[in-house]
Amino acid sequence: MLRLAAKLVSFFWRREDIPEEEVGPPGRELSEGDTRLKTVQGVVTRYCSDYGMIDDLIYFSNDAVTSKVLLNVGQEVIAIVEENKVSNGLKAIRVEAVSDKWEDDNKNSCKGLSDSSPRVLIGCVTSMLEGAGYISQTTYFSLESVCEGFHPCKGDWVEAEYWIRPGTWSSEAISVKPLRYKRVDKVCISSLCGRNGVIEDSIFFSLDSLKLPEGYMPRRHDIVNAVVVESSQSCYIWRALCMTPVKRDTAATGEAPQEPYGALLLKNKGDIEVTRMTSFGTLKEGESKALVIWIENKGEISQDLISCRLAGWDKAQQFRFEAQGRGQACSEEAAASVPQGENVNSLDHHSENKTDEMPESSLNNTEISPDDCACEEESREKGNTSKKQEPEPGGLIPPGEKTSIVVTCDAKNPGRCKELLLLCFSNFLIGRHLEVNVVSGEEALIAVREPFSWKKPKSPQTLVSAKTTVVVTTQKRNSRRQLPSFLPQYPIPDRLKKCVEQKIDILTFQPLLAELLNMSNYKEKFSTLLWLEEIHAEIELKEYNMSGVVLKRKGDLLVLEVPGLAESRPSLYAGDKLILKSQEYNGHVIEYIGYVMEIHEEDVTLKLNPGFEQMYNFEPMDVEFTYNRTTSRRCHYALEQVIHLGVKVDEIQAPKARDKEFFNPVLNENQKLAVRRILSGDCRPLPYILFGPPGTGKTVTIIEAVLQESVHYALPDSRILVCAPSNSAADLVCLRLHESKVLKPAAMVRVNATCRFEEVRVHRSEMREISELGPTWYCERDEGRSEPGKLHLRTSRYINGQYSQLKEYLRDWTNKSGPEIVLAGDPMQLGPVIKSRLAMAYGLNVSMLERLMSRPAYLRDENAFGACGAYNPLLTSGEDGAAAKFVTKLVKNYRSHSALLALPSRLFYHRELEVCADPKVVTSLLGWEKLPRKGFPLIFHGVRGNEAREGRSPSWFSPAEAVQVMRYCCLLARNVSSQVSSKDIGVITPYRKQVEKIKILLRNVDLTDIKVGSVEEFQGQEYLVIVISTVRSNEDRFEDDRYFLGFLSNSKRFNVAITRPKALLIVLGNPHVLVRDPCFGALLEYSVTNGVYTGCDLPPELQALQK
Repeated sequence: MLRLAAKLVSFFWRREDIPEEEVGPPGRELSEGDTRLKTVQGVVTRYCSDYGMIDDLIYFSNDAVTSKVLLNVGQEVIAIVEENKVSNGLKAIRVEAVSDKWEDDNKNSCKGLSDSSPRVLIGCVTSMLEGAGYISQTTYFSLESVCEGFHPCKGDWVEAEYWIRPGTWSSEAISVKPLRYKRVDKVCISSLCGRNGVIEDSIFFSLDSLKLPEGYMPRRHDIVNAVVVESSQSCYIWRALCMTPVKRDTAATGEAPQEPYGALLLKNKGDIEVTRMTSFGTLKEGESKALVIWIENKGEISQDLISCRLAGWDKAQQFRFEAQGRGQACSEEAAASVPQGENVNSLDHHSENKTDEMPESSLNNTEISPDDCACEEESREKGNTSKKQEPEPGGLIPPGEKTSIVVTCDAKNPGRCKELLLLCFSNFLIGRHLEVNVVSGEEALIAVREPFSWKKPKSPQTLVSAKTTVVVTTQKRNSRRQLPSFLPQYPIPDRLKKCVEQKIDILTFQPLLAELLNMSNYKEKFSTLLWLEEIHAEIELKEYNMSGVVLKRKGDLLVLEVPGLAESRPSLYAGDKLILKSQEYNGHVIEYIGYVMEIHEEDVTLKLNPGFEQMYNFEPMDVEFTYNRTTSRRCHYALEQVIHLGVKVDEIQAPKARDKEFFNPVLNENQKLAVRRILSGDCRPLPYILFGPPGTGKTVTIIEAVLQESVHYALPDSRILVCAPSNSAADLVCLRLHESKVLKPAAMVRVNATCRFEEVRVHRSEMREISELGPTWYCERDEGRSEPGKLHLRTSRYINGQYSQLKEYLRDWTNKSGPEIVLAGDPMQLGPVIKSRLAMAYGLNVSMLERLMSRPAYLRDENAFGACGAYNPLLTSGEDGAAAKFVTKLVKNYRSHSALLALPSRLFYHRELEVCADPKVVTSLLGWEKLPRKGFPLIFHGVRGNEAREGRSPSWFSPAEAVQVMRYCCLLARNVSSQVSSKDIGVITPYRKQVEKIKILLRNVDLTDIKVGSVEEFQGQEYLVIVISTVRSNEDRFEDDRYFLGFLSNSKRFNVAITRPKALLIVLGNPHVLVRDPCFGALLEYSVTNGVYTGCDLPPELQALQK
């Protein structure tokens, strides 16, 4: 069609009127064979991803565009055009965008606005700069464009009008306002920790951005009015903009200390000078060291030193002091070595010392006075008469004289620690910080082996060599049943790749990303997001390409060692393709295509060309990893079915409910209600959601629904498809169905991936029970396709490949026998794993379950539906007029102790979770001697360690935390009175390198049965005891999230981690870092107020909470 249009207008080429001043020299119009070349200037009138038109006359392909600026309709261009004498066609062989000259910013700004009409953008503020910020990573806005009274913060959801600047092709917002806001009256401040606080357990605020009346400082339990905006702040979805007090709690105490006064405390006063060098440096655990602190009076009057004391920040009581007489000689440093005990006993000794005495009151810097010192000393003597007291220096210090104090540090607690020494004079106080860094002997086992060097040096550009590609010969398919492939390729558009590689605003490629998700933009929006994730994965994978690698032999096969593979860097699976390149010889390079057959730790067994396998003589090879697009193609294929969504579904005849007994007699009322609603089908065609918080019995409920449907409610020729996110989860469903002894033989089919064939063959005894009920199918990873079912049950969240499990029922959505969809999961637990920041900014990290829960039909509303579980109970009902719900929330928790359940219930589940666990199990460790507070099965152990990386792995680890984890595991597994089996202990840490280091330590003490892994590996599991190591400990980097908390800042990971234990939770981390995160800050506050915090000194904002 374009060629035909070009022929029709070709006549005007010869007769085009060109002004004389635009006519170039004879060289501008050239003859070349049967074509003529001419330079013209025009405007792009049509542009698709691969071709376009200039002035509706001249055709050009994407390959002809030479400028880095992406073209768009309306863009002025200069093109070299050829006219073919035979066809008279017009084609541009070179197209370049006209560069804009912005001589007058104001003038051109107005011109740009008139040329490009503003569009609406719904997005989240992803970063804030001085006087400006960015929405969804790419759209710039200045604070001058923000509506009055609204000061945006990172995480706020906003509605903005934006336009594309022609000169830079970047988007800029011209107006920004909150997406949603509301006023809340007479609400209570439920939490206040440092600069952050929470209103009614649901509204986050920060004193750094909160507008307050002059002279008012919020305190816990104050009644306030506030204006709030929708914002993603960890586990909270609202942020307070401004706050005014209604009623102040006069009894509230413990405000955060004021920093200026804390700095004033450390200054010399009253002409008294105190030694400032009070750091003990680094000590080995068990070692002791003494320092002399001199106090000199340089004034003209005597000063009375009433007493000296420690503030009690260090719970391990590593510091002690004694008086040194005036004028006595003493070395500035004195050290004495103390024999170091065994690994386990060091913690045992530490705990005994720690629990002997608890300070009666904590130090609040805003309330210190000499009288307080004297009173506290008196009360200490009265309340602790049986405890041996340290000698208290005191007395007059005459003018010109000095006295000294000898402070000794007995290194007990690994990591950095700070204590406050208070010198109480008659009219003032002087403080000094005592600091020490304690290292343990076990840390040497996991010390950094080689310096960290993540980025490879850039190799110089070389000429492209000719290459020959050799592929694996076609292998004869095995006898297993294969299914045909229906997946198209869905190639990534070149223009989108250009956007990402050249960091051009993504909205120039797909403006629909700025809109809210709806039926008209569903396919285009998600297709773009999937491509963005693919592009990121491909770029990331290139970082792991290897050069000069020598392969090892394993029988007839070759093995490639891939450093970092155990940490999924890179991530490889059986069936993935690799390219091996030979060294250049006479300008030629041979490429060999290989496929991954088996993976064991960091060794990858490859299948290559048989000739190469036989002739390979350990020559160095270059390795190039390729991205497997199968999962992404499945997602794109599912999106093709979106045209069937939103269509009216024909009325179907559901079976009448019959009163049948439940197969599982111990189901609670909510579980029974959920089963009845699934069987009734009243929610059809909309999905029914079974909302199951941790430990509430989602799987048990789904099993009952499957059995009831299969036996009592089955329609003719009906099918039930149960999908789970992992092999182990699907196996569990199969085993539970088999154990019910209800299904008939051959009634169930277990579908597996081909890559699992070897696993099933090796563990055939474990899989035998599953196969008794029916055959086991193996589907190729890129060819798998399931038969459409009448009832689909999904037993987990939607992950990155979510659409592949939705494609079948979307196709049959409008059939008379349309399926009933049941989604069982928890939107507050782990969601999709997305690595592209752009894809995350535009919503690819939000699961389908989470999106549905935010829709009006599924939305929680306590005000309107408080009597019905806070969810809308009304639905268009059937002939019997029975009402139904779209959501059933399970609230009875059968896993955890009440002390462990209270915090997640408050943060994530509106305080609705009920404790129904077996008392014998959850109370089994309440008497453990290492608990800071007997009867409260929680320990938060503060460790101010050092974080490190090594080799080419970007993963972090903390040696001090790893050693402490090992010691707690030893104490639990080898305790005489309340011994815990190793298989009942789980260790969770977010970093692969920390997992590796902890496993080394546990192997050294013969505790290899303890499971150590990331949060993802513990999803859906439960253990008697959970130990969490948070790792991050760099207190200097608070501005950038990448260096601050990383994985720890994910509230869903936090929720999964703390809801795994039944009877005991132990958390290790640096409180000075973790307090900055809302979730970990809440855990710290909960631990301190309940007296279960131990370890290093607390940050100032938490010291006031200590009892």
